[in-house]
Parts: sequence; structure tokens; C-alpha cells
Amino acid sequence: MACPIPHDYVSSRGPLLPLKIVNRCAITVEPRQPFIDWAQREQPDQPLPPGGFEPGLYLLTAYDTREEAIELLAQGYEEIFCAELESWSTNPATWPSPRSLGLFQEWFAFQFFDLVSDQSQEPLAHYEVDESFLDDLRRATDDSSLG
Repeated sequence: MACPIPHDYVSSRGPLLPLKIVNRCAITVEPRQPFIDWAQREQPDQPLPPGGFEPGLYLLTAYDTREEAIELLAQGYEEIFCAELESWSTNPATWPSPRSLGLFQEWFAFQFFDLVSDQSQEPLAHYEVDESFLDDLRRATDDSSLG
């Protein structure tokens, strides 16, 4: 159910309207039991996250219909699959192979979102996640478990 926002509503950060809509849609991806079982086999000494795995959020090209969203997923599921696997194990030799759309659907629950609103006053930024980025992240968090 939509939550109507009065046009004169002002939050602690300022007026909510006009909304800033991003020219993207989104998908959330949440691990199902097969992923959890794999994660426990791969790193039996690593405790599972308290409360379970958080869903991943991925931006997609804007679409108009659910059929278009499913087609976008069919074209890009492997990149999402690999990102989710890499979040637990950086060794691709331990990942399931071959990785099909059917296997993706067995391992992950997902939900599409056709409207993405930017609620921040900060400009959007893109970061390339490469070894240099990960090194900086490790230093910033002083956590060598990031790969």
C-alpha cells in the first residue's frame, strides 16, 4: 500500500518532494538454503552472519514489465551469482559450476523493484571494485578477512 506524502511535509533533512528518481530499477538477492549449506562447507570455522545473510542489492537497467525484468536477470544473473559467491569465498574453484539461471533461482530468492528513488543530498558516485579498492578497504577496516 502506497504511503501518501503531504506536499508540505518536511523531514529532518528538508522537504521530501520532489523525489529524485534514478534511471535504474533494482533487484534484491537473498541466499537460500543451498547457498548457506555451501558457505558452511567452504568455511566451516567461519560463523554465519547473525540473523542470516543480508540480501544483496543490484541496480538494473530500467524496465517496464516483469517480463523485461526477468530478461535482464537472464542476461546478467551470472555476474550477480559470482558477486554473491565471492562475498563468502574468493576462490572461484570452490564455486558451483556450471552456474545456470536455474541454479541461481535455487540458490537465491530475489525481488524486483521498478522504482528507485535517491534520498540522499550527496551526488551519486561509482567505484571500481578492484584489488586497489579492496586494499584500501582492508586498511580502512583493518580486516584482513576481506580476501
